Amino acid sequence: MKYNVLIHGASGFVGLELIKILIRHKFVNIKYLCSKSSIGKKINYFLKTKIKKKLPIISNFNEANLNDVDIIFTALPHGEAQLIAKKLRPNNILIDLSADFRFRDPSMYEQWYNQKHFAPILQKQAVYGLSEFAKQDISKSNIISCPGCYPTSVQIPLIPLIKKNIINPGKILVDSKSGYSGAGKKTNDKKLYPNIEKNIAVYGVGKHRHMPEIDLGLKLFSSYKGKIKVEFTPHLIPTFRGIITTIYVNLKKKYTLASLNKIMKNFFKKNKFVNVLKLGNFPNTNNVINTNKININIFKGRSDDQLIIVSAIDNLQKGAAGQAVQNMNIRLGLNECEGLSL
Repeated sequence: MKYNVLIHGASGFVGLELIKILIRHKFVNIKYLCSKSSIGKKINYFLKTKIKKKLPIISNFNEANLNDVDIIFTALPHGEAQLIAKKLRPNNILIDLSADFRFRDPSMYEQWYNQKHFAPILQKQAVYGLSEFAKQDISKSNIISCPGCYPTSVQIPLIPLIKKNIINPGKILVDSKSGYSGAGKKTNDKKLYPNIEKNIAVYGVGKHRHMPEIDLGLKLFSSYKGKIKVEFTPHLIPTFRGIITTIYVNLKKKYTLASLNKIMKNFFKKNKFVNVLKLGNFPNTNNVINTNKININIFKGRSDDQLIIVSAIDNLQKGAAGQAVQNMNIRLGLNECEGLSL
C-alpha cells in the first residue's frame, strides 16, 4: 500500500529535504507539492542536484483534493498550520514542522510568538512528537507537532539524565551553534544577509522562543515534578547545516564517566537513530549530516560535580524533515527507519 502525501512549503529548505527523503520511501506517493509563492514551478528549479523521478508541479494548497491525501506535511511560517488544521478531513494526518501545536497551552504560544492561536480546540488533539519518547501518543494522533531543531538536540540527551535523577534540573546551561539554514530560506537573500558565510552571530539571548519549548519537553518526558530551568543561547555559524549543542549540568552525586556512558547507552539501546559515542570521542556535525542520527557524548567538567554533554544533529534532518518522516512511520505502523538514512 502507498500513502498519498501533500507537502506544503515544498520549496523551502525543510520542504526540499522532505522531498529528498520521501522519494526513496517505498510506501509513499507524493501527490501534491504546494507553496504560496512558487506556484507553477517545477521542484527541480530549487534544487542543485536534480531529481529524476517525476513529481507534481507546485500548486496552490486550496486546489488540492484532501479526500485523496493521507499525510499533510506543513513546513510553513508560524500560524499557517493552525488554519490548515481547520480544513482537515477525517482521513488526513497533519505533521507540522512549525511551532503552531508545540505548546499544550495555547496562551504559551501567544506569549512567545506574539500572535493569536487560531485553533485552540485542535491544540488539545495534538501531540509533541519527539520521536524517541512519544511513540505511543504519535501512533494515535492525527495532529503531530515536530519539535524544533535546537530543542531536539537538547531534550534527547537530557531526558534520561533527569528521568533517572542523575542531574540537577534547576540549573542547566545550553550553548548551541547552528548552520544558517536553521534561520530559514530568507538567509539566501544576500541583501538581508550579505555576510552569512563569513560571520558568527549570537541571537535571542535570554529570550529565545525555544526556551519554553525545551522546558516543556524535559518535564513532559522525564515526568519530573520540580522546577526545570534552562538557560539557552543559540548562535548561527558560517556553515549551511548542522547543529552542535553543548550542555552544562551539575550531578546530584558522584558518577564515573564510564558508568554514565553505560546508563546512556542502555537507555537508548532500542533507538536506532540515537548514538552514544565511545568515551572520549567528540561529536561533530560531519558525522550526522544528511542522516536522521543524533550523536551524543558526555565529559567531566573542572569540578567533580560538573558534567558536560555534547550532541550533534543535522538541523534539516533529525531537527526537522527526518524527524517528521520518522513520526509518519511511527503513526502508520511502518518500520521507523523507512526512507531515512542512518
